[in-house]
Amino acid sequence: MSLHYLEANNRFYVRNDDQEIGEMTFTRIGQKKATIDHTYVDPNYRGQGIADKLLELVVKTLQQENREIIPLCSFAVKKLVK
Repeated sequence: MSLHYLEANNRFYVRNDDQEIGEMTFTRIGQKKATIDHTYVDPNYRGQGIADKLLELVVKTLQQENREIIPLCSFAVKKLVK
C-alpha cells in the first residue's frame, strides 16, 4: 500500500490506493496569517504518523508564504503551542 499526499482547496489530504484516509484544512487570512482548522485521519490508519506528515506539509507551505500560523484544531494546538 502506498500513500499519496496531495494539496487542493486549502487542504492537504492523503489517499491510499483506494480512498481518502486523512486531511488537514487551513484558512488563509489576509496576506499575513493563516489558521489550521481541522485534522482527521481514518481510525484504521491512526498511529502511523499521517497527521504529523500533514501538519509538516501545511506548516511548510504557510511558512513559505511568510504567514503567522494560528492553530485552532486540537491536534495542531498540541503540536505547535509550547
